[in-house]
Amino acid sequence: MRIFFLLVDEPFYTSACIEPLFERFGSSIVGAAFPAGFFDWKRLRTTIALYGPIVTAVRVARMAVASARGGVVHRQFAARGIRVHDVGDVNAPAFLDTLRTLRVDLVVSINTPQRLKAPILTLPAHGCMNVHFGMLPRYRGLLPIFHAMMNGEPSFGVTVHLMDEKLDNGDIVAQRAVPIRESDTLDTLYPKAFATASALLAEAIEACASGSLVRRPNPEAEKTYFSYPSAERIKEYRRRVHASLVRTDAMPRDGA
Repeated sequence: MRIFFLLVDEPFYTSACIEPLFERFGSSIVGAAFPAGFFDWKRLRTTIALYGPIVTAVRVARMAVASARGGVVHRQFAARGIRVHDVGDVNAPAFLDTLRTLRVDLVVSINTPQRLKAPILTLPAHGCMNVHFGMLPRYRGLLPIFHAMMNGEPSFGVTVHLMDEKLDNGDIVAQRAVPIRESDTLDTLYPKAFATASALLAEAIEACASGSLVRRPNPEAEKTYFSYPSAERIKEYRRRVHASLVRTDAMPRDGA
């Protein structure tokens, strides 16, 4: 089976997520594309509000350095001789021709910032598979981990689903709950989310290749949807982070 990835090149989580997939499916991975549009003003404004200007500046600087060096994820693929593409529009005929030339059987999407339309969704023999960091059909939309945590959920979900033209829609093929502890913040939950996504993608890809993929409904009637958080919700989150830091500082050190 010939696998193609749609990704975002950021230096924090994606690299660790896909590294085990190289080890497992390396000879089957035929390419990757990095669609434009992930970084915009709304995302930056929310990041500043969540993390503060200093931490955001550090993160932006780290991304700039990584980009100047060719991109962490770009270099991951290049090191294995796998061609990558920077794409303005994943639905453009020229990009579809690229997928046809590569004879792609399965497209795997992680944080793709563009909506896929019918031509690309139906092009691969096994369709397009996406990772969503929410327990679908609940927690569709943006920042599902944040919203699950701030809603007092005992866990958040990682879901791998087949894609259709509606966002966060399509049959579920793998799903797992990840516990949320009182001390957790986005900084502790995102690494767990991407590690879980890697494991679920491996399961789903193997099942797809063997013809044993089990599809479960993702009923739209049961959905909940969340967008960018309000200023008050962000203030609540900042208080949570502060409380977590206070608890950590109060813990006894070895030898104390």
